[in-house]
Amino acid sequence: MEKDKASPDEKCQIEINGYKEKDLLPTTEDATVSTKKSISNFLSNQSTNVHAFVGSYLGGLVPKLKADQKNMIEEKGKEQEAEDTERKNEQEITKDKTADDKAKIIARVSVDNRTRSLVQSLKRASDRRLCINRVEELSCHLLEFPETRGVAVKEKAIPYLLRLRQAHDETLQAAVREALALVGYNDPVKGRGIRVLTIDGGGTRGIVALQTLRKLEELTGKPIHLLFDYICGVSTGAILAFMLGLFHIPLDDCEEMYRKLGSDVFKQNVILGTVKMGWSHAYYDSEMWEKLLKERMGSDLMIETARNPQCPKVAAVSTIVNTGIPPKAFVFRNYNHFPGIKSHYLGGCQYNLWQAIRASSAAPGYFQEYVLGNDLHQDGGLLINNPCALALHECKCLWPDVPLQCVISLGTGRYEGVGKSTTHTSLKAKLTNVISSATDTEEVHKMLDALLPPDTYFRFNPVMNEDVPLDENRKEKLKLLQSDGQLYLERNEEKLKKAAKVLKQERTTFQYICDWVKLKTDMYEGLPLFSKL
Repeated sequence: MEKDKASPDEKCQIEINGYKEKDLLPTTEDATVSTKKSISNFLSNQSTNVHAFVGSYLGGLVPKLKADQKNMIEEKGKEQEAEDTERKNEQEITKDKTADDKAKIIARVSVDNRTRSLVQSLKRASDRRLCINRVEELSCHLLEFPETRGVAVKEKAIPYLLRLRQAHDETLQAAVREALALVGYNDPVKGRGIRVLTIDGGGTRGIVALQTLRKLEELTGKPIHLLFDYICGVSTGAILAFMLGLFHIPLDDCEEMYRKLGSDVFKQNVILGTVKMGWSHAYYDSEMWEKLLKERMGSDLMIETARNPQCPKVAAVSTIVNTGIPPKAFVFRNYNHFPGIKSHYLGGCQYNLWQAIRASSAAPGYFQEYVLGNDLHQDGGLLINNPCALALHECKCLWPDVPLQCVISLGTGRYEGVGKSTTHTSLKAKLTNVISSATDTEEVHKMLDALLPPDTYFRFNPVMNEDVPLDENRKEKLKLLQSDGQLYLERNEEKLKKAAKVLKQERTTFQYICDWVKLKTDMYEGLPLFSKL
């Protein structure tokens, strides 16, 4: 009876959570069977138990996982779609670029073929009138497509043009000279070396430069256009360069026209000029100035002046101000450089004469800036008021193996006032100093005077007793300016005589022989006597 009775502790251990010992602990006989049965029951019901457990534990996560998976798939799809779109766009851009490149290549090939065709048709022409037409067609083509000069040279256009120039027909010779200038062919210089004339900008003060030129003509006995191979000017200097070098106007007539031009242009009512200054940043009437230039200069192109055999190379300098910082100098030329030779300065020969002067003289505050194509031009003096260094660079591009014989640089007068010693300056003084340094011409002179050979470079720039403005048109002030110039020339008479002596030096017999040999070589692509050997 005592064995059948269990203590309270044993009852607690046997009866757990309402289960009795017989339910939890099998008997010895049934131990093996019950163990097998419990394992088999567990194995047979494990899926249900596991599913119940997973269902109760992960049931809330499944929809979220499915949503995240769906979002990931959608995002990947969008990314893939974006990549495909970007790839298609890149392919389309590449195709467009390839098409544009092919179009450019085709256009270039067609232009080059057109050049070859024109040269060949020129060679086949036998009639005088037909030759003139063919030469002019080639000139128009080279003017429109200057990059085809190299093709024309490879097609042997220069030898044939030189042979045509020997014909006794002035019209044909003039057309040939223009075509040769467009190709970039240059005849030998007039003297022993290159003779250069440059004229600074300076408004109506350019009358001082005319005095020096008159003295040079008296000492040499030759007009200006026959004395120099290259003439370059800025603003008012460009006007003088065109009058003397291209139009061959005598100095007396040139001075009279220059005075009249100044009186016609630089006259303005103060009130009206002030209103114009505020409205268009130009004190004087720019439209009237353009009209005068068109009447006096005409609408001929710069390159067309090459038809005249007595015209030297002439250039006018302006400043392009809309292509970023710093501004860039632009050279209006009546010539082209030979293919393969590139100037440091922008420029061209396809512009009208009046356009070159209009652009070069567009001084801020005086005239409106001038729009030409995509470029905005202002006075060349803003950047290069003394164009002598620029002219020397251009000459070396034209005649790379020819030495300099004489370089004449003309200023339009300078004023050397004595300022007071102060510890500060006003805003007006600051602006004046900036403008003076920008338009200074003597620094270029000092550099060239130190670098060029002795008895080669001559600078004439009179010192004025009064600071004469650029737009001065009062007769008494201009007379005072002339008297200052005359005194300066008298004090520098020996320097003038030396310059005239250098200018008068003619080419030697040996140089003439070399010129003849070079001409025949260029005409026949080698000397006829030695080409068969």
